[in-house]
Amino acid sequence: MMRKVRLLLATATGAAVLLGGAGLTASAATASTSQSAAAGDISGVSASNTYVPGSGSVTAAIGFVLQNPLGTNKDQPVQADVSAEITPPGKSVRSVGITYTPPQKNSDGTLPGAASGTGSFTISSDDPSGAWTLAFKVNRGGSIGTDTVTVNVTGKTAGISASVSPDPVNLRKGREVQVDVRASVKDAGSVSAKLVSDESNEYYDLGTLSQDSYAGSYSGSTYFSDDTDPGQWTLVVTATRGNESFKAEVGFSVVAPEDGVSKKAKTRVTLTVPKKKVAKTFKISGKAYKSGKGYSKKTLQIYYKAKGTTSYKLIDVVKTTSTGSYTKKITVKKDGYVKVKVPGTSKTRTAWSPQKFADLK
Repeated sequence: MMRKVRLLLATATGAAVLLGGAGLTASAATASTSQSAAAGDISGVSASNTYVPGSGSVTAAIGFVLQNPLGTNKDQPVQADVSAEITPPGKSVRSVGITYTPPQKNSDGTLPGAASGTGSFTISSDDPSGAWTLAFKVNRGGSIGTDTVTVNVTGKTAGISASVSPDPVNLRKGREVQVDVRASVKDAGSVSAKLVSDESNEYYDLGTLSQDSYAGSYSGSTYFSDDTDPGQWTLVVTATRGNESFKAEVGFSVVAPEDGVSKKAKTRVTLTVPKKKVAKTFKISGKAYKSGKGYSKKTLQIYYKAKGTTSYKLIDVVKTTSTGSYTKKITVKKDGYVKVKVPGTSKTRTAWSPQKFADLK
């Protein structure tokens, strides 16, 4: 069940802001009377980074497709020029920087059916949120057509919804219990999560949450061992947007196993993945621990999940050194998420690393 979230604020500037989102939500079209230019010249409009920042300004980006950029008469092609302007609610119109290069005729002499372009505009901390009107003007030899779309610009105040399942978490002797986290955050750069005991220093770090197939939805999971501290716990979700950072908390409870706790050694494993864009083959590293010391000569399992998918696959294994450290090159085909597992035994507990995102070039 989705619980009410206690929202916190934490930004580099100290501004009192909460995480929100933005998007292109509606479109309409108008045009001047013309034989060459008309409404419908522009299609496929996208917008990103459209939010009011806590301080300073951000650069919002747009993309668009121009239909019939050289007209429809191959014997008399007319090159189209594109400009744009945007109007915030209650404010004056401002220009939009457009990057567009007119195409040439196709090699067979036919005219291209479409050409793409990009643009940008600035949103400042004192700008209003709401529906901004973006107007494209297409000039075809002096004949001008106008297409307008509505861009939703999100304000400084919005919410993070989050949940933990199951709640309560009922621990089981000798077993690991899967705990799932879901969060809804719009227009975030990244979202991570930790599960923290309110009564001790114990925590489970889920790392970077997976971005689900629809915008603004994130998820992750971990496994609670039977010796996890019972009592009240807190899910802490951290999201970034530009140079701002936001947190939200959700409480949940953990119930001790009815039959007591198994006598197994506790294990732990860390994971480091390059933060910059990487090639399809890249190196991961970390360290495994058993009872607080390096877990020597232990075979670890490496799992990978492509972005937008729901399940992990075992892709490789790696053995730790005498000190518990490990390094491994792995090869993947798409952007996605990496996790490392310490398989449990009759004497040791299973452990998972935090989830890390791999951003391919």
